[in-house]
Amino acid sequence: MLAAKGLRALQVRPEQGEDHFARQLVAVGATLYHCPVMRIQSFVEKTESDAFRSEIKHIKSQILEFDRYQIAIFVSRTAALLGLEWLSRYWTKLPAGVRYYAVGKSTAELLREKGVQAEVPVLSSNSEGVLALPSLQSVAGEQVLIFSGEGGRTFLADQLRDRSATVDQCALYRRESTDEYSKQITALLVGDKVDVVIVHSGELLGYLLNNVPESSRSILMALPLLVPGERVAQLAKNYGFQNVLCADSALPEDMVSALLGWYSGNH
Repeated sequence: MLAAKGLRALQVRPEQGEDHFARQLVAVGATLYHCPVMRIQSFVEKTESDAFRSEIKHIKSQILEFDRYQIAIFVSRTAALLGLEWLSRYWTKLPAGVRYYAVGKSTAELLREKGVQAEVPVLSSNSEGVLALPSLQSVAGEQVLIFSGEGGRTFLADQLRDRSATVDQCALYRRESTDEYSKQITALLVGDKVDVVIVHSGELLGYLLNNVPESSRSILMALPLLVPGERVAQLAKNYGFQNVLCADSALPEDMVSALLGWYSGNH
């Protein structure tokens, strides 16, 4: 018998290429409703719009000077995909002497598929995990470029600066709230079609709450909520969620393991 047969889960993160977590969850019998509350707006050169002219100019200047950096860090699969696209446009061969890092295993896998070997934390797929790597303990005087989205946590950059590195941020995309699935999410909640809600970040949690009308928010708050770590778990509790399931990390296997552990103990 499949370990998650009968489980109905709501996932709200946007699609970012192949979703290993979703694939694993469906493989063990779960029904997965995918209703993104966020969309990714990439800053790309080939566009008819002038909306991102200043962002694109900034990215291009950093890419053209990529050989002055000793360390490049990719914080997500999206950052890796877009960052490598930009680099391949201006560098036929990546400059020697750059050390590459990925915040998560799936990001490192994508980089490896593209021919870039990146160091990745084993125990925790977050900024704290990257900062704990031995090779990043002594970075005084080194130039660091962080490929990321616009905004978000500054913890990684701040900590590296505290270690006397020079850190630049290369923002390649913008995360935006979307209410495209708001009615569908509310209908699932009101219709008692969801057993557990899955959020992969605090930002997504905020966007999810904005998608649910006040009249239905108590239904959402009463459902089990799966999150990728203690930081997001505490945020969820502060919002008023009553049953927070905390995975060891955002790795697909850790998220699935936490969910199956809860489900087997309750069904």
